[in-house]
Amino acid sequence: MKKWVIGIAVVAASALAAVSLAFAGTTTLKVSAAKTSLAYNKKVLTAKPGKVTIVMSNPSFLSHDIAIKGNGVKAKGKVVGKGGTSKVTANLKPGVYTFYCTVPGHEAAGMKGKLIVK
Repeated sequence: MKKWVIGIAVVAASALAAVSLAFAGTTTLKVSAAKTSLAYNKKVLTAKPGKVTIVMSNPSFLSHDIAIKGNGVKAKGKVVGKGGTSKVTANLKPGVYTFYCTVPGHEAAGMKGKLIVK
């Protein structure tokens, strides 16, 4: 086999490995704000370590967002009205985090949950 063919095969294999690693740690989780109370439809989420995205849909007449805090992480999505979608992404290590709404008073009223990364 010619050296250039082997070289191309090595380059192609390396590129494929890099792409696989880039997608290996990505997790997307979905939640929804409750229509009539200050809550999400889920109280516990789980993800693998790495890049984690939480996507929140808002069917409520109140504005909400989604945020993550804990273990030195503090990330926040945009506040959205009825029919909107808020999204937050963070690179997370194993541990327990809180996902919550940052609109004043919402987290204190119970609009939060536990995000377990393991």
